[in-house]
Amino acid sequence: LLYFMMCFFYSMGISTWMMYPITNPIFLAGIEANAKLVAEGLDPTFIATNEVVYSGWLCIGGVGATLLLVIMMVRARSKRLRAIGRASLVPGILNINEPVVFGAIAWNPVLMIPMWIHGLVTPIIVWLALHAGVASIPAQIFGFWYCPYPVTAWLVSSGGGALILLAVLVVINILIYYPFFKVYDNMQAKEEAAEEA
Repeated sequence: LLYFMMCFFYSMGISTWMMYPITNPIFLAGIEANAKLVAEGLDPTFIATNEVVYSGWLCIGGVGATLLLVIMMVRARSKRLRAIGRASLVPGILNINEPVVFGAIAWNPVLMIPMWIHGLVTPIIVWLALHAGVASIPAQIFGFWYCPYPVTAWLVSSGGGALILLAVLVVINILIYYPFFKVYDNMQAKEEAAEEA
């Protein structure tokens, strides 16, 4: 729910940083509880650990997994979307997605919807996968959110399972974004062609 709210507000042009005073105490309590369990020789059980889970799997390119959309934009038919994609690529690799959010997603119904779908679907998948033991539940703080993927997934939950989960999420997020991107790309390309005519 918290991650969906971040995607929702961000798609409206409201920075997700405004939620941190509310979410950080919850997430820090979760990571502290996990660290105590590990210190007692038990497995961590709390998944709501903010930067750790977000940096590990959910925020590929920033909140909303926008790096995958940026890569699509780099190859768009529309000149405008290609320009946004190129300008957003390096920041997106470092999980900074303001250029693509404010350049294409915010208040754009076509691209807001996949961001919302991502905000609902992928946290559920991560939660199920971590509880099923596909990857280990993180038990340490990870504040390097700007570290590129897949390095982040490896650092927060070292092991092949972390990378497999990330690969599955990449595919799912491509499937979520691609149809909406194609619709928007076609709309933009038609507008550009009409302007040039």
